[in-house]
Amino acid sequence: MQAEKVNIWLDCDVGNDDAMAVILSLFHPKSNLLGISTCFGNTSLENCTNNTIRLLSTLGRTDVPVYKGAEFSLKSTRATTKMHGNQGLYGTDKLISSFEPIIEGDLYDLIKKTVGEKEFVIVITGPQTNIAKLLRDHDDIIPQIKKIVFMGGTSGFGNVTPNSEYNIYSDPEAAQFVIDTCQQHKLKLIMISLDLTYTCQLLEPLQQRIKSINTKFSDWCLEMLKEYQQAYKAQDFDYPPIHDPVAVFYALHPEMYVIKPVYCAIDCESKLCYGRTVIDKKGVYGLEPTVEYARKVVVNEFWNHMIEAIQVAAKNSKIE
Repeated sequence: MQAEKVNIWLDCDVGNDDAMAVILSLFHPKSNLLGISTCFGNTSLENCTNNTIRLLSTLGRTDVPVYKGAEFSLKSTRATTKMHGNQGLYGTDKLISSFEPIIEGDLYDLIKKTVGEKEFVIVITGPQTNIAKLLRDHDDIIPQIKKIVFMGGTSGFGNVTPNSEYNIYSDPEAAQFVIDTCQQHKLKLIMISLDLTYTCQLLEPLQQRIKSINTKFSDWCLEMLKEYQQAYKAQDFDYPPIHDPVAVFYALHPEMYVIKPVYCAIDCESKLCYGRTVIDKKGVYGLEPTVEYARKVVVNEFWNHMIEAIQVAAKNSKIE
């Protein structure tokens, strides 16, 4: 019996690990990827959008609409990072581009046109600006949203400042608005933090499994991820954590996770801790939980599904 598909809207800032999230959402047998909205983040909005178009074109999935979203945060600022190279995605010159993003109209209009009245899951793997605007301006869509899964935050450390994770730091006000809105509307909000994604590193045996697929696309994937690995080695990691597909995997296999409801709030004021996710794991504040905090995932199952998706993607690739 075929498993019921999960309708996914992916909001991302396509860099190297976002590319893996796109591949998983395209080619996992339970996933029905409805569309993608792009956001500034790992690189400029222009680069993030072009990276998305190139990846979808290369994989023969020009049927997936791409909305060119927010160029700046709600406060009209933009953080920058070099973790993903100058273009945000290594090896883009080997990918093809065969269609254009949607730049007219509103994200809400595209989602309603694409989704209709179906229920769907939103997965956010970059700054939360697009989705904060969607919820702020069009709360009538909230009953259709089954849950929101976001990759971002930590339990008390940072990767862009000593206290803040990059996705949240890029637009803390948007992240807090999403938390507040989900709490107000009793909408399930799942947090996939660095604490969890750091357990999902691309170890050498996993790299060998990707290498053994032995196609031009799988070779591109491995080359891209090895470049990403070099950036992480500069931060004292032997192997790169592949953050973003861990959020997509939750949307498809929540039974593979250990979840703890916790109170979480974003520091939107402090100079030293701006963008920090304050997570009350022990219930010290006595406040109602605001997120479902993912504590553990079955790592080997995550990688089995991820590598299977790369295998299917390789069969669809247009790289010659």
